[in-house]
Amino acid sequence: MVPLDLEADASTPFFGDDVSDAVTAYNTAATAYDRMSGATTARIDAGDLGVSDTLITIAPGLDLGAGPLFFRIEGIAGYGSELRTYGIGLYPLNVQLGLTRDLGVYASLGGTASYLRRAGTADEGALLSARVAAGARIGRHMVLEVGYSAYTIGGIVDRSRLRDMALDYEGGPPPAPDRAVAAGEGTGLVDLSVGVSF
Repeated sequence: MVPLDLEADASTPFFGDDVSDAVTAYNTAATAYDRMSGATTARIDAGDLGVSDTLITIAPGLDLGAGPLFFRIEGIAGYGSELRTYGIGLYPLNVQLGLTRDLGVYASLGGTASYLRRAGTADEGALLSARVAAGARIGRHMVLEVGYSAYTIGGIVDRSRLRDMALDYEGGPPPAPDRAVAAGEGTGLVDLSVGVSF
């Protein structure tokens, strides 16, 4: 389970210009619409364009190596209420230690790269994270792991919607801005996983 909470800002790497453009386009369109209709449409700022969802993730992996050091690679498929993610996790540095016959512990350092999309739409983007994890192997098959994403960045940008939003919406209020851009970065995201090893 991965709680995804990314905050948008004009300085967000890769997405900052799109966030700024979306804020400007939406607020300009809202002003034009209010002038024509007499409405009072709420304005937005960059903080309204973040990414927030909780992903239930399936991540089958393969450990390569013997002894205390090993290399791990994972496939990732994550499903949230609005978002879907498909990607890969690479952990080049892993250390494990057997404490007893039925208990071993390990630590991992690596990251993930995923394709990100909004469910039911053509909206797509990317999600990247640098992650450390600590886990325990219990008995022959059970694995418990706690992960800490030191840095995560991601987002979805639909440039055609962003372009359209810059037009004056005389016939109706401007469209939801987070459908044009939803992006951000976050630190300190904690996740928990339960697995089975073979």
